[in-house]
Formats: sequence, structure tokens, C-alpha cells
Amino acid sequence: MVEKIYHINDRTMKYISLAQSIRQHQYLGLPGELKIRMPQEITFPNLEVARADEIYVNDEGLIINLEEESGDITPTTLDKFGKYVIFFSYRYLSQVYLAVLCHKDPKKEFEYYEYSSSLYIKIHYFYFPQEELWEKYENIICKVKHKKKLTGREALDMAFVPKFISKKYAPEVTEKLIRIFNDAKIEDELLKLDVGAILTGMVLKYFKSNEKQSRLLGMINMRHFESEIQKLVYDEYGEELDKKDETIEKQSKELENQSKQIKSQTKELENQQINQLNKNEQEYKKKLKQLNELDDLNSPEGKKIISTLIMM
Repeated sequence: MVEKIYHINDRTMKYISLAQSIRQHQYLGLPGELKIRMPQEITFPNLEVARADEIYVNDEGLIINLEEESGDITPTTLDKFGKYVIFFSYRYLSQVYLAVLCHKDPKKEFEYYEYSSSLYIKIHYFYFPQEELWEKYENIICKVKHKKKLTGREALDMAFVPKFISKKYAPEVTEKLIRIFNDAKIEDELLKLDVGAILTGMVLKYFKSNEKQSRLLGMINMRHFESEIQKLVYDEYGEELDKKDETIEKQSKELENQSKQIKSQTKELENQQINQLNKNEQEYKKKLKQLNELDDLNSPEGKKIISTLIMM
């Protein structure tokens, strides 16, 4: 009987997410090192809401916006990128590096998009051909089978081939790499921990059955890894995780305060409108009474009252 899946706690899930971002930054060869992840939610000046795929600051103070696109890059997609770059430049008062991870071949490495007559956005595209991913996959299988050490790059291949390979084969590839994970010779212990964490994320992404998840995470020995992750969370990434929690909490409070302020302003406006309507009604009744008391409606005073009533 398969043991019921255990709950991966919130801190471990945050570590998995952060490890994937840090190692993906490294895998793509993006500038500098990931320092702090930023909120992905965007509210434009016109109150339109959007969400970036990944936004963070590197150790040189450069804002990196990493987007992931499964389909073709269209004019609408390019316009979205332009809005993101302008927003992040203004919001964080820093330069922005825009990178796009493509699942369909963009047929170019860089592109300059004319957002407006005086503004061009430079986009750096990343694309991994399926043939290349299968070669990486077969190389890992072969090296583990022959008990050879994996290089740092090959260890990262083990983590990211399941993410970038065709969705049709991703579950099968993920399962196979998990089955050989413990036999993989990765000298850097932290790197092996991160590879295991990223593969765990792939299990949760591709397999919805609790029974299947439990079996695969058992192969990774996730219980042990989760214990190791807890030891590293604050030593390695505690500051970043705490800052992210503080940012989220701060944003939640700001949104709550904004909501209360809007409700208060709306109620105040409604009260003002009601008071004005009541005032107008009283004034209208007063003018009608004055008009009824006149003997000649065509008199100058009568015409003046009628004119006032029409304006009201």
C-alpha cells in the first residue's frame, strides 16, 4: 500500500521556487547573480493589472525581467514586454534587462522593438531545440549508468531538461531522471540539493495524483532533502525569503488600505450627492411655492423663478 503523500511545508516550497529561479538564472547565463526577487504583480497607472513571470534584482543592481512564452512572439506580446520594461524602470528607478525564454523558436537571439517613435526595447531570446534537449537527456542517462561524475552544467541539465522539453514527454522524462537521481554523482552538495528541489517542483507540476507524487518524491528521498533544506533556508536564503514575506505583507496591507480608502471616498461622495439632491429638492419646492403665490406668471419675477426651475 502506498503511503499517503506528506505535506511539503511552505518554507520548503519557497526554497524550491527560489532555487529554481537562482539556478535558472545561472543556467541561462544571465548577468550577475540573483540577489532579491521582486513582486510579480503589476498595476499600471490606468489601473490595468498584470503579472510578470519573473522579476528580480541581481548583485549589480540590474533589474532582470524574465518572461516565458509558449507560443509565437506577436505584436501583442512585444507590446506587453514594452509595458513591463517601462513600468519596472519607473517603479524601481533602475535599468532593466529583458530576457524571454521561448518554447517555440523565435529564430533570433536579440530583437529591438520600437515601442514608440523615441523608445526601443531590446529583447534577449533563449530557446532550446528539442534535439539538443534529448541529447542532454541521453548524456545524463549514459553518465549516470556508467557511474561518471556530472559536471555542474550537466547537473543543471538534469534539473531543467524536464522543464524545457516538450510537454508531451515531460512527465516521462521527469520520472526517468528521478529514478536515477540518487545514483547521479554531483560533487557540489548544495547543487545536488537544488537539483532535487527543482525535480520535486517538476513532480508537483506534471503529476496530479497524490499516489504518484508520493512514489516519485520517495525515490528522491524528499523527506531527507526537506530536512536539509530547512537547515539551509535561513543560512543561505533567509534574508531573501524574509524580505519577500515582508514585501507581500506590505503589499497586502497597502491593497487593504487602498480598498478601505476607496470605499470611504465612495461613501463620502454618495453622501455629498444625497445631501446635494436633498438641498436641490428643498430649493425646488421653495421656488414652486413662490411661483404659486404670484398672480402673474409672466411678470419679471415669475419669469426669473421659472428660469431658475428649468436650470435646476
